[in-house]
Amino acid sequence: MAKNLTQGDIGPLLYRLTSPMVLGILAIFLFNVVDTYFISLLGTQPLAAVSFTFPVTMMVMNIAIGLSIATGAVVARALGQQDKAQAQYWVSNSLYLSLIISVVLVIVGYLVEERLFKLLGADDELIPLILTYMQWWLIGSVFLIIMIVINACIRATGNTRFPSFIMLMSAVINGILDPLLIFGIGPFPHLGMEGAAIATMIAWFLAFVMIIYKVIQMQLITLGIPEQCLTAWRKLSALAIPAALTNMLGPISNGILVALVAQYGTDAVAAYGVGSRLEPLAVIVIMAFTASLPPFVGQNHGAGQHERIFSALNTSMQFIMAWQLAIYGLMALLAGPISQLFSSTPEVQNIIKTFIYIVPISYMGLGLSLVCTATINALHKPRISLMINLLRLFGVYLPFAWLGNHFAGLTGLFWGCAFGNLMMGIIIMMLFKKVRTNPAWSQKLLAV
Repeated sequence: MAKNLTQGDIGPLLYRLTSPMVLGILAIFLFNVVDTYFISLLGTQPLAAVSFTFPVTMMVMNIAIGLSIATGAVVARALGQQDKAQAQYWVSNSLYLSLIISVVLVIVGYLVEERLFKLLGADDELIPLILTYMQWWLIGSVFLIIMIVINACIRATGNTRFPSFIMLMSAVINGILDPLLIFGIGPFPHLGMEGAAIATMIAWFLAFVMIIYKVIQMQLITLGIPEQCLTAWRKLSALAIPAALTNMLGPISNGILVALVAQYGTDAVAAYGVGSRLEPLAVIVIMAFTASLPPFVGQNHGAGQHERIFSALNTSMQFIMAWQLAIYGLMALLAGPISQLFSSTPEVQNIIKTFIYIVPISYMGLGLSLVCTATINALHKPRISLMINLLRLFGVYLPFAWLGNHFAGLTGLFWGCAFGNLMMGIIIMMLFKKVRTNPAWSQKLLAV
């Protein structure tokens, strides 16, 4: 049922775990880019409207990711201890808990969405477009949340190929349906932004059906409600809430930045929305590491192989710094064509290019933070991860973005974001060195 990740050379093992996830995560983030591209063909107003939805949709997704982090951690540790029955117990409980959470989020979303988007700075002209998009997206989020959580359970077994296939399949379906439903090609109705959300909902539903079938086939789940489910849900919640809060910090900070950018007009919001959706593609390898490291860390933690955890993290950090520097060079080279792809308006194009020239250089610092917090979450220490991310976003990133905006306008805001990411990367490297060389710190981090 599960691959043993506690033995073998670390470098090749990380490569085998991570390489499928690159394709899978690339595919799932193409949801945003494909939607953004086709919606941009409708004009600047729809593009600005979907840009306002990004902080909210990412917040919902990150709640799911928080629950998946908790579930993946307990499942991987159980498998590292060779306790398959306990792993099945956690997978089953995570399914029911994620279903409850997703339904609650949909209800809350419908109740507060209009007021929330007005708070983010959307004007009365954009609100109807936003609400039309969100009414379908929220329904689809039920399937998305369960898919993310169960995918993490499968990855905890060491199987990263099937989760990647699921993400790729859903992205392909979304990409096919988007133009058909947005523009009304052939027998399909012309639905505009609403069509993009419906296409996404259908893709997530089909992926949900396939992944449920897979976990049943792997005998990772029981269809009946497990015994002592409330106890399990409390344990999962104790791990998931700090992890979810950690992942929600990013959308919250992005929402604050959207509000700052909104003072420069609709063109600026549209351009920043494009930059925000390009960021996940630029850090795709980082995201793959954050998905593949937890199963490795969890199994080795359960087996007491702690030096392998430090070695894997060190290898990952070295690779990420070199890789992201290369990605920045490529993005800077292609800044012009990228801006033209997403907008025909010169003002929007110029802002997109300015973003690309400044912010992506700092993604190496962002990457160091993300892989370290992913490792810490896998060690069942989500509160430490939460504190690190609070420091990153509200102690470094947002303050420097605000200072840059105050003294140098929109361009200064971009420079502040870049400086904040790079400074946090330096802090992370110093903390990693301290933990690895200080027995007291390392024992506290690795304590069960």
